[in-house]
Amino acid sequence: MATLCLIFYKMKTTKVLTVYQLETLYRILLQRIAKGYTAAQLAFLIGAAPQYVEEVESFQRPFYTGDDLERIALALEEEHLQNLYPSVTDNDEVLISVQKQKYKNRWVYTYCSVDEQNEEEVLFMVREDVDPVLDDFPEGDDIFAIVEDTIDVLMRSGYFYEAKLPMEIFQSVNKLLPTYISPFYIQMAMTGFCEEQDVQGPLRLVGNEKSAYRYEEC
Repeated sequence: MATLCLIFYKMKTTKVLTVYQLETLYRILLQRIAKGYTAAQLAFLIGAAPQYVEEVESFQRPFYTGDDLERIALALEEEHLQNLYPSVTDNDEVLISVQKQKYKNRWVYTYCSVDEQNEEEVLFMVREDVDPVLDDFPEGDDIFAIVEDTIDVLMRSGYFYEAKLPMEIFQSVNKLLPTYISPFYIQMAMTGFCEEQDVQGPLRLVGNEKSAYRYEEC
């Protein structure tokens, strides 16, 4: 009897990394999942393009810059870099493959070392839920409305007179509200304040891929 295959998406990439890069990537991946952040949410918090973290994790773009690593540590609430990243920089190079596949409602990452005979050995596997949408949250509409109202208060107070990193906005909103708010809602709200029915909203996104994106008044 045939077995029903529930793998809907599969991608595999191979790349040369230093041992330091591999261990750093592994630590960030574990920590962001432990915090409940998707790759897109972490990218938002550090002011990067939406696919940036996912593409680094799947070897689709170069490894994080030093500035990226500092912002990631702050986003993951690690005040001291040495608590998150390896204390010794090991620049020995290794060939690593990563396979990312979607199984039911979860992403599965499998990282393997590749030897000279092109044989692979699994180093570690990581699983996480697929990116959420607003309909996934029973009280999502109510929370979203509260976040919009809070950001509106910040706008009227002149908060965005100077450009703010998404991580700063996330922290400010959570300081003003009694319960924790996920970056998921804040990212959705900020997108809405920048675009209102295909016209420019009260805020705009400034910056580029070489520096962190920020939000400021129009």
